[in-house]
Amino acid sequence: PKLLLALTSCCSGILHRYIPKRRHRAPVIGPRRAAAAAHGSEVKGFKGLQITRHRAGAPAMALPRYLLTLLALTTACRYEEATTYRANKMFFTEYYMYASDEGPFPFTGGESYVLADLRAKLSMKGTRANVTVMAFSTDEELDSIDSIDLCLGNINTVSPREKRKTFAVTGDHPSHLYLKYSVHTAGLQYLALQVCDGGWLSGMELNGVFEFKNPYGFVPGRYFGFLPFEGARCIFFSLFVLYYLCVLCAHSGRLLPLHFLTFIVLLVCVAESAAAFSGYLEQNSTGQPQCCPFPRIVVASMVLELLRRGATRVLLLVVSLGYGLVRPRLRRTEECGVIVLTAAYVTASFFATIAKVKNAADPDFAAGPLVPLMVELPVLLFDLVFLACIYAALVKTMDSLRDSGQTYKLEKFWRLAKVLGGFVFLVSVLNAFIFASREPLSLFNWPHQIYWVQGVSQEVLNVGVIATISVIWQPTEHSRLLVSMQQLNTDEFGDTGLEDSDDGFEMTEKGGIA
Repeated sequence: PKLLLALTSCCSGILHRYIPKRRHRAPVIGPRRAAAAAHGSEVKGFKGLQITRHRAGAPAMALPRYLLTLLALTTACRYEEATTYRANKMFFTEYYMYASDEGPFPFTGGESYVLADLRAKLSMKGTRANVTVMAFSTDEELDSIDSIDLCLGNINTVSPREKRKTFAVTGDHPSHLYLKYSVHTAGLQYLALQVCDGGWLSGMELNGVFEFKNPYGFVPGRYFGFLPFEGARCIFFSLFVLYYLCVLCAHSGRLLPLHFLTFIVLLVCVAESAAAFSGYLEQNSTGQPQCCPFPRIVVASMVLELLRRGATRVLLLVVSLGYGLVRPRLRRTEECGVIVLTAAYVTASFFATIAKVKNAADPDFAAGPLVPLMVELPVLLFDLVFLACIYAALVKTMDSLRDSGQTYKLEKFWRLAKVLGGFVFLVSVLNAFIFASREPLSLFNWPHQIYWVQGVSQEVLNVGVIATISVIWQPTEHSRLLVSMQQLNTDEFGDTGLEDSDDGFEMTEKGGIA
């Protein structure tokens, strides 16, 4: 268990930064970006991701769940466009979509469709052009549409896996471009536009919406699992807080500061999970992107996410130092160390998140890390410092209890170490699969229906840590006695013939025998 505990940060915290759980939307082509785009070039917008080329399973840097990036899912399936395009071919995708009336349980009914509802006008008066809009399904992910000529024949087509329409657009007045494609077969869905003659050289103004709607709503198909997952996490923490509150009330006269600290951490977890779940519900019902700008619920979730991460680390560290069971308070140097480390970690995480948000909102931001290494490095450094302190404190506390014969208290710490080790093992196995699916190994591709599982390792570990500490260190009738009294060392005094107490041990005040 000690060895597995040492892997906590390395196996979950570091890798989590590469899991596309929270993704940011970037414009497919914007006024500033268009000037740099070569005429006739093709630009792709991945479901709100930075414009990039990568195949399924390839590493994509994404916001970790600091301040919701979480970082909640920062994609959307409904985009409002009001910009000028100067590329003659562009396409959009939300990757996997469920077919109509074939949604995931329990949302099996409902319509699934791809929609383009736009007003188009050429920037130069007196010019004309034909614009083809096409929605289609594929089984394999496309890296480009260079080989697809939407203008070939300019014939409107409708088939079970394709729908295409061609519209005349002028520079004198807006033209209505409308195409709705019902998804009858689950798979990868694309929406493409192409200007079919020279009129596009002057640029084309587009105003309207693109929509990718699944049977259950607007949350992308690959990430639907986050919706029930966040809901289940919110329900679990809410019920657990009620249980812990009942325990606090039942032992109100025997409470320690550790119990109040644990309760505060649980309240932060409830608030954070509720905000994250509310963000998913809002996105699912409205299709509003979670970036950028950030909706208020997303900002709240991001702030609470940062507080939860810091509070959980503090709680685990002070428990490992023996606070609340081995000794009634920490030494002054330990208190100062915990405060300084926590402040440094929260500050570094805050500035790293600000940098991620700034880059995500930048239309000129392309593929690559969302934050410079020198900004992200302090967060990783303080994560590792927390890990080292927790590990060293836990080992020192357990060795001290073993040497003094405090087997009852030692058993509690062994339970903590074993449970943490079990959760870390499960997270490590999950992360091993994630590494195996990414370059350079690329041993397999994640099925679209469980693609979201790659982003839940830290949340699973957090639930395990909070629940374990709360249960093992929950208030009892002997809570205060355990801190101020010690178990009799039977090896030193021999067998007295006395029966064990109800708790399986005899206690004596420190400094003498009762």
